[in-house]
Amino acid sequence: MPVKVITTELGHSLPPEKPHNITFHIPGWETAKALRRGDPELLSKLSSIYPRFGPWCEVRQLSTALHKALSLPETYGLILFVHPDSFTTAQRYSSDAKWRKPEHLVPPSDLWFRVVEIPISSAEKVRLYITAFPQKHAPGVVGTWQNYGCGISSRLAAACLSHLDSLTILPFTATGLDDVSLPNVPEPTYLPLTESHSGLKSRIVELAQRSALDKEKASLLTPENVFLYPTGMAAVWRLHNALITLRPQGEIVVLGSVFHNSYHLFEESPNGMKHFGKCDAKSDLFDELEAYLEGEKQKGTRPAYCFAEFPSNPILVSVDLVRLRKLADKYDFPIIIDDTIGSFANIDVLPVADVVVTSITKSLSGYANCMGGSLLLPPSSPLFPSLSPLLTTTFRNEYFPPDASLLLSNSASYLTRSATLNANAHSVASYLHSEAQNPSSPVKAVLYPPFLDTKPNYDALMRAPTPEFPRPGYGCLLAVDFESLDLAKTFYDNLAVYHGPHLGAHLTLAFPFNDAIWGVEPGAAEYLKTFGANPEQVRISVGLESEEELLDTFKYAVEKATEKKRLEAQN
Repeated sequence: MPVKVITTELGHSLPPEKPHNITFHIPGWETAKALRRGDPELLSKLSSIYPRFGPWCEVRQLSTALHKALSLPETYGLILFVHPDSFTTAQRYSSDAKWRKPEHLVPPSDLWFRVVEIPISSAEKVRLYITAFPQKHAPGVVGTWQNYGCGISSRLAAACLSHLDSLTILPFTATGLDDVSLPNVPEPTYLPLTESHSGLKSRIVELAQRSALDKEKASLLTPENVFLYPTGMAAVWRLHNALITLRPQGEIVVLGSVFHNSYHLFEESPNGMKHFGKCDAKSDLFDELEAYLEGEKQKGTRPAYCFAEFPSNPILVSVDLVRLRKLADKYDFPIIIDDTIGSFANIDVLPVADVVVTSITKSLSGYANCMGGSLLLPPSSPLFPSLSPLLTTTFRNEYFPPDASLLLSNSASYLTRSATLNANAHSVASYLHSEAQNPSSPVKAVLYPPFLDTKPNYDALMRAPTPEFPRPGYGCLLAVDFESLDLAKTFYDNLAVYHGPHLGAHLTLAFPFNDAIWGVEPGAAEYLKTFGANPEQVRISVGLESEEELLDTFKYAVEKATEKKRLEAQN
């Protein structure tokens, strides 16, 4: 069949295009790199964006209106939160000379804090905590929005915009020189918890208990063991703060490839990070890890916690979590597993994890139109007696009810969609894997759990089939390695799917993740290559299109790259 032509304009979201969509189509390899550089011309063309990249659309409109209402200088920008701890977070982040470039450090007197209140209904007033800063230092502040994921959502911004005529500016002004800890700022309103939040927590428990590998442990779960946050990174951030409160001494042990915002969060933690990048079956991971743990024990310390994605983003390696659990019990450290890629439908990490963190923005939502993150705390974990009370007493809702409501509605089709995502991704990966066996093909390898040497580790935690979900699988995400950067670019630029940084959506998305995201950071690309996250790699999140359409689309792109390889060989 003819390869489908993508008609979506650059900068627009995946169809159907609606307000609050969280994707954007930016075709071409070099366009992806321009996005990471923050190219002004490209940014001016984006009518949609992934919300954590920065304030956009309705959030930007609200920011502009508040900028005027507060009479801020034209040279200033601002970011908006519902939690007042955003003030102390900005103070720390913007003055951290170890991690901020000198030109991005914000003089404390130039960091301003304000509070406003907007009644978005007759029964609900929302207080917004505003951090204002000189635009020339923006990267030294906006990272708190990007890495921690707690900025307001576009739906909340839209609700505020509709009631700006009732805006109240509270009589509070402070700068980075002041004590802006919680007792010294206006009391927050936060956001109400609703039936949508309760329903979503119950949905997550139901999915965790379905076909559980350890039915006794799973049976202990209740909705009170689920904590919801506005994004996946917000869940990681809030959990991280709780864990280093409980265990303030040790480093964070990170295994394998992880999402870049998570990586930066961990490396900037007070005691730093110990990263073990190479985690495939041929690596010496567990020998090196145990030697490290024994050394820490001899010094009288232990890790704050150990974090891993299962499988990892974007190289799909599955760490041996069963073996890791034994080390955790021996050396007394908690295991935090991000199961976003494997997903609730396919895997059950509760038997080995002390906390499960999930970006429910991805396949649980599935339609790329709302955000969310969750933490699941199994009562069977030895960490539970200390962590659960801490999270419960410090939790303040930042997740806007309409966002929770839509995600709950989207999740009703989760298992049905997951079955299609599994089948389509396996079909595409199988085709690309066959290409990798052909010497004339530009495809070097396909990275997908069943084709990697860590497959037994994944299979050990795969859920059993059930009548409602008869074929658990390996998820929607895969990556493809090419023999050279030029061949990878040729494939990508001829791949007629949507181009952009998201996964788990209803339509297929591709992105040169490593070259675009990490390529601008000095030394990062070389380090990532040591554990298989290569710049010549294309990350693919397979969608719900027909299998025939997908295979034809990928075959066409491979043919174009094969033709380029042949021509190069002739010259």
